[in-house]
Amino acid sequence: MAAAVSDILRMTFSFLLLMLLTFCMKAIKLEAQAGLLASDEAIALLEIATQVGKRDWNNNVDPCSNETSWVTPTSSQRPMFDNKVVCDCSFPGGVCHIVAIFLKGQDLAGSLPKSIVKLPYLKNLDLWANYLSGTIPQEWASTKLEILSVAVNHLTGPIPSYLGRITTLRYLNLQNNMFSGTVPPELGNLTNLENITLSANNLTGELPLALANLTKLKELRLSSNNFIGRIPDFIQSWKQLDKLEIQAGGFSGPIPSDISLLTGITELRISNLLGDGSEFPNIEPMEGMTYLMLSNCNLSGSFPPYLTTMTRLKVLDLSFNRLKGDLPTNYDSLVSLEKMYLTRNMLSGSIPTWIESRNTR
Repeated sequence: MAAAVSDILRMTFSFLLLMLLTFCMKAIKLEAQAGLLASDEAIALLEIATQVGKRDWNNNVDPCSNETSWVTPTSSQRPMFDNKVVCDCSFPGGVCHIVAIFLKGQDLAGSLPKSIVKLPYLKNLDLWANYLSGTIPQEWASTKLEILSVAVNHLTGPIPSYLGRITTLRYLNLQNNMFSGTVPPELGNLTNLENITLSANNLTGELPLALANLTKLKELRLSSNNFIGRIPDFIQSWKQLDKLEIQAGGFSGPIPSDISLLTGITELRISNLLGDGSEFPNIEPMEGMTYLMLSNCNLSGSFPPYLTTMTRLKVLDLSFNRLKGDLPTNYDSLVSLEKMYLTRNMLSGSIPTWIESRNTR
């Protein structure tokens, strides 16, 4: 009997000890999640607010305290707008560090904040769609940013060469500003880049050969600029490329034949090429294509028969070229096709039955 009581007491003690340990672990976790921002970073955050013109941050509350006054929830009416400071509180002693700042669509009219350099743990900075002016501060060259977007602002001047020293960058978006001059070859040092967007600026000149070093690129957008020369042959170096967009970029044709080596492309958008025309490029290996848009590229010849194998194709735009012959009669295999534009070519013959029978969408 005594032994049974002893066993019961031992089991009860073990259970209570387990519950106590669980409670302590949860308490430690809660303390870490709701820790305090490092004091030097708190001061830097005040400086950043002044530099960008941010006036509604609640400086009386620690931004890492999970207090909602530091976050503006996104809504269906403004899904792309964001106001948020993200902390990592997993460090010893409950100390928190800022790892991301989102100030998207906040009507900020200041300049890009130099004090970003005082946030050594910052990985993600998104200042999309504001009225920020000036250029990218040289101080940023010593940061460890991985994601940087200053798109849709009023930034001017050349793209600074020291941007090539942020070698941790994986995503860079400079589109819809007023950057001018040539693309600095130093961007070729950003060998971790997977996504770069330079569209809708005033960039000129030829693309530097150093960009061939960006072998991890998955997405490249260069549309709406004033580049010169041909689309470079070194695009063959970007073997992991998934999306390529060069629409009205100022380039001359023809489309490089080596584009056939980029077998993983699913979205190919090239338009408004200057200069001489060319035959339809060999893109047969790109079997996963979903968007094929080659408008106004001075393409001649007939429709390549291999397009029928691109069964994932959703949009086909071959308008404003010099394609000849009858419309293909066997494109009914393109079961995913939603839109097709063939305007201003030299086509002949009747409308194929597969087009007439296709349900309108």
